[in-house]
This record gives sequence, C-alpha cells and structure tokens, in this order.
Amino acid sequence: MTKIQVPLWLTSTAVVVALATGGVVGYAITSPQQSSDPNINKIVSTYEAINDGYYQKPDAKKLVNGAINGMVSSLDDPYSNLLQTDDKTSLDTTISASFGGIGAVLKNDQSKLLIDSVTADGAAKKAGLKPNDELVAINGKSTTGWSTSEAVAKIRGKVGTTVSVTIKRAGVNQTFKVKRQKITTETVAGTMDTKDKALGIIQISSFSEPTTDQLKATIKQLRKAGAKRFILDLRGNPGGLMPQALSIASMFLKNGQKIMTVEPRNGDSVTYRAGKDYDDGFKVTEPTAVLIDGQSASAAEITAAALNENRNILLIGEKSFGKGTVQNVNSLNETSELKLTVAKWLTPKGQWINHKGLMPTDKVPYPAAAKITMVTKASLKLGDTGTDVRSLQQMLAALKFNPGAVNGDYNETTASAVKAFQATNQLPTTGSADAQTLQILTTKLANQLHQDDPMINKARTVLSKESN
Repeated sequence: MTKIQVPLWLTSTAVVVALATGGVVGYAITSPQQSSDPNINKIVSTYEAINDGYYQKPDAKKLVNGAINGMVSSLDDPYSNLLQTDDKTSLDTTISASFGGIGAVLKNDQSKLLIDSVTADGAAKKAGLKPNDELVAINGKSTTGWSTSEAVAKIRGKVGTTVSVTIKRAGVNQTFKVKRQKITTETVAGTMDTKDKALGIIQISSFSEPTTDQLKATIKQLRKAGAKRFILDLRGNPGGLMPQALSIASMFLKNGQKIMTVEPRNGDSVTYRAGKDYDDGFKVTEPTAVLIDGQSASAAEITAAALNENRNILLIGEKSFGKGTVQNVNSLNETSELKLTVAKWLTPKGQWINHKGLMPTDKVPYPAAAKITMVTKASLKLGDTGTDVRSLQQMLAALKFNPGAVNGDYNETTASAVKAFQATNQLPTTGSADAQTLQILTTKLANQLHQDDPMINKARTVLSKESN
C-alpha cells in the first residue's frame, strides 16, 4: 500500500465524509438539500426511506457503513476498503511501525506464558517485571489457555494508558500497573555475510515511517564493519509508504534519475526523480543486488524497478507480486478510514506491472523445503493423519531424518524419525512430536534454509565477480 497526499481531484472523499459524519442521520420530514449530482440524491433518498419507513428502527451507523462498503465493494478493487476499529488500528500500526506496548517479549513454554525478555529502558522493566515471570492475568482476566498473540493483543493499547499485568514469581502472584509507551518496530535488519566479509545483507520487511532512517543507520553500521557491497533483501516485503520508497530508491540513484511516474485518472501525471529532497544527500554507490519474490509488492517493487532500470542492479529470485496502483488513506472519524486506489504508477521505463510483476534478472527458485506448510496443531503422535503430519514428514526429510513415505500418515517409521531427531537434540525420545519438538524442528529447518539460501548464494557470486 502506498500513501500520498489527498489530491484535489479526489472529489469522492467529500461525499464519504458527509455520509460518515452523520450530516443526514436522523432526517425525517423535510426534504434534503438537493445535490447537483442525481446519484448523491439517490443515496440520500434511499437512506431516508430506510431510516423513516423501515418497520423497525434501523441502526444509523450500520446504514452508513453499509452504504460506504457497498460503494467501495462495487469497485471490485481488493486495495480499496473501509477500515474500522481493529482494521484501522492494524493499518495505522503498519504505517507508523509503532504501537503502544510495555517493552516485553512473551513466550509460550509448556502451556505457560512467560516473559522472555524486557527492554532495557522499557515500561515493563521500570515497573518491575522480569524475564521468566509467568503471566497469569491481564486486566484481571486469566491467561490460561491463551496464545502469545492473544496476550500481546490485550497488553497493547493506546500510548499513555495503563494495563494491569499479574505475574507469578517464586509461587507468589503479583500485580503491576504498567503505562503503555510508544514501541517502534525495526523494519530494517542488517548483518555481515558469514562467507564474504565485505558483503552486507540488508533485509527490509516493510516501508513504514521509520524505514528510511533505519536503513541509513544500518548501512552506516555495515560500512563500519567492512561492507563494500550490499544485498538488499525485499523478499516477503508487502510494500508500504510511497515517500519511503522514493527516499530509499533515491539513495541508490544519481540525482535526476527517474524513480517512478504516478498517473491519476484526472489531472497531470507526476514524475518523481532522485535528489536531495528525498535522500538528504545520503548515497549508496557500492555494488548492490536486490532479492525479490512473489510477496515483494508495491513500494518494494517501486524500489526494485528503479534500481534495476537505472543502475542495472540485478533482481534475483522469483517474479514479484505485481501491484501497480497507489492508495490514499483518508480519515473519516476516530474509528474509521477509507483506503482508496487513486492512481497507477509506472516504472522509470514506463512499465505498468499491475498483475504482471517484475521479472527477476536471474531467476532463482526457493528450495522445496522453504515451501513446507507450517504445522498448525500443538502436537502430533502415532496414528495421526493429515496435512500437519505431512508437513512434519517433509521437515524431517529436509533435515535428513528419514520419515519414510511422505504421505500424511504418522506411522512407526515417522515415529522412529522423530525419536532420532529428539535424541540428536537432547529431547525426551518419546516418538511423539510435542510442542517443544515441533518448535526446535522448525527452528532447525529455518536455520538450515538461512545458511543455504540459494538466492543469497547467487547474489554473493554475482557481486563477487563485479568487484573483481
């Protein structure tokens, strides 16, 4: 999702605001103010007919939201939506890459919710919470049977508000009042390659408000560590804010080079070019390769296309998602907002990639093990069948523990493979895949995939040749 300022040609916004703020709510006898647009009069007349004549008193809020949802759904556009309450909060959190929290990480250990760690200067530590405290209640409600995600959802809230957290420590329950603080999410992660000491690997998970600053800081750190070339990993990046894509692309380009063109339905097209206004003079001239896959979308595609078409920076991986449209987010009131597609964007060479995606310069598919579906059940045992068992068998096979036929049947051969895995990892050799076994199995597979990443291997080889 990209976000730009509300343009003057977005006339439909005024209509939505008028409906959402109750300008016609409760109107009964007198005729409404007539609009010059007969379609608007039709909407108002329909609202009044239902509000005044329906045999039961309708919910005005539902009527208005139904009208808005009906208009938006008629566009047949998956990126235009009316967002309310939780959906609005989720989008706002994604855009800002921040939320109201207490600065603590939770984990699930044998059906117990434990505090795994607390931030050094976070609210949780200041309040007195410690690692390994068992979380037993939030705002007086027992957390028995809760997942970590359910607990996190209850702990988070508006910055400055207070949450009551009850923990068990040394067998004694204690309750702490913790004031929520602003927690900023890291959208950029940088590491030095273990095989090439001059290669910095940068992963951008989304294009949110702090992403540009986080990327600059990451590049500076990697340069200090000896990085002379970079891999920019945009795999799995769903996009985000257009201004962040412009700033980041500009860092890698010469001033004046075209980043993208935005074409609204009405009004003139706007071409954006690299320059100090976007990157503040911070430039990245080192050899770079970009990784993309089928989940690289929107702002990630803007950046990848700009780097590829201007600097011939290689795109390595799989075809990108193909989202070539721009959305505005318009606030309707405190609990709802309208996300609306308002334009399409083109690459520097004028390509519209919508539903087509960017083709990688070097096509490198994911290994089969990377496409294994995660196990959803808490545990599996002898005699179980189904897709979760099949996933278990695939993971065991990928880690060289022979489960027999990968057929979704938890038989004696699969149980023997689980026992072998458990013995290798100092776990009780029960042959049943309990929660701890599944967690370690998943971690081991992820580590193996990370260490032998074919896309990074390809990028490493290409950049090494460019530098020699």
